[in-house]
Amino acid sequence: MAKKLSEKQKQMAQKRKLERKAAAQAAKKKRRRKKILITTGICAAAAVLIAGTTVWTVKTSPLTHLIPIKKTTNYSLNAAELTFYSWQIYQQYMQNVTDSSSAPSTDTPLSEQNYDSDTTWEEYFAQAGCDYADNLLILCEAANQDGFEPDYDIAEEAENALTTLDLSTVPDFVKEEDITHAIELYLYAWEYHEYVSDNIELTDDDLEAYYEENAYSMQVCSYISFGFSYSDSEDGYLTSDEAEKLAYELRRCTTRESFEQWVVDYYLENTSLSEEEAEEYAGELYSEDMSYVEGDSISAWVFSEGVQAGDTQVITDSVDSTIYVCLLLSEPERDESNPVDLRQILLTSSTYGSVDDAHTQAEELLSVWESSEMTEDYFAALADAYSEDTSADGGLYTGVTTGQLLTSWKQWLLDSLRQEGDVTILDSSYGSCLVYYIGVEDTTSWEQTASEALLQDRYDELYAEYEADADVKTYQFLTRLIDVLRES
Repeated sequence: MAKKLSEKQKQMAQKRKLERKAAAQAAKKKRRRKKILITTGICAAAAVLIAGTTVWTVKTSPLTHLIPIKKTTNYSLNAAELTFYSWQIYQQYMQNVTDSSSAPSTDTPLSEQNYDSDTTWEEYFAQAGCDYADNLLILCEAANQDGFEPDYDIAEEAENALTTLDLSTVPDFVKEEDITHAIELYLYAWEYHEYVSDNIELTDDDLEAYYEENAYSMQVCSYISFGFSYSDSEDGYLTSDEAEKLAYELRRCTTRESFEQWVVDYYLENTSLSEEEAEEYAGELYSEDMSYVEGDSISAWVFSEGVQAGDTQVITDSVDSTIYVCLLLSEPERDESNPVDLRQILLTSSTYGSVDDAHTQAEELLSVWESSEMTEDYFAALADAYSEDTSADGGLYTGVTTGQLLTSWKQWLLDSLRQEGDVTILDSSYGSCLVYYIGVEDTTSWEQTASEALLQDRYDELYAEYEADADVKTYQFLTRLIDVLRES
């Protein structure tokens, strides 16, 4: 009889599956990131743009400091304005950082703390502000050369944005006129960025050609996998030889049913799980409509050339000390499903103590939601207040493909009876999510992936031209004038 499985072994399959989902989602978010967005919402105005009729073009005046640090033909930024950008980036960084060891102390001046061996935190944020300013100046110069005019009064909007900011920690030498000018440049650059992005045209032939060259990134397949964790030095684990022997035994199963039944029998023989629990664990081994995940060994095999449905493979992960068995159930094919738009409120077991406690908190929030006007805006406000996922404004995720969804999420979100505004609680081993269903998108998942990649490529090409034409000049010796925070 094989040695008993540890708790780690019993949950390994689910953990591995969740990690692949998380990696796929992270890759998706990375593809959607805009070049202009070095930080989330450089000023409050980004979310509250008001259409108007006044024609406006930013120029170099007025300036409160006569010597610019950065300059193009028509635009410039001084130390005070660059300080505002650096300060805002610092604020966003501190709001979003989740690991205190990765953040500077608030009790010590930034200039007295090291970001790395060569750079202080003060220098780090000052440089981030300068890099961001380069993006803005490049886009403003391109907009000016293009004769672009926004469709609302940017000066007025910058003044409105100023009233929403808490400036208590901005260095004293930064005046209101510096901030409004910095915001004006941001808004002008952002509007042109949006204008350029919206006017890039793609044809069906463009999409098909991209698919042919990058098919694996737009395909999905289904498989079932199980891992045997091992240790040749610790008691209570399978040895590597025992794990390998079991893996090759499981590899003989060439249908989902026989694979799951083998795992159920194995659990019943080697663990204290009940038959119902064993069947539940075995049922979670199935991965449906999975997209390719770079760096994942199972994904690399199922998407490799020549692998056919019914093929099995033994894969050893020496880092995790686990031997996996994978059975391909459906071969990779173009993902013709429609992506889903949703909002979520993430509540983790690590914060609330357990999965059950996280679920209880989700139920309380659901009660709050059900006693409200139950609008999407209200759900977004709840997400901003309670969700542990700070990367999504109002908990919003758009264009989520089926390959990025856990099975339970897929079953609920893709239900043919699902209607906009439906809300439910969806659980995982990490905790609970309160989920708001917005709807499905018109384009298919593969078209969305191809469009995003091609649009980014085309935008990058245009941006490179703008950058060369703008010829941003930096007077590096003046960057020492940039302060990030007011001295206490």
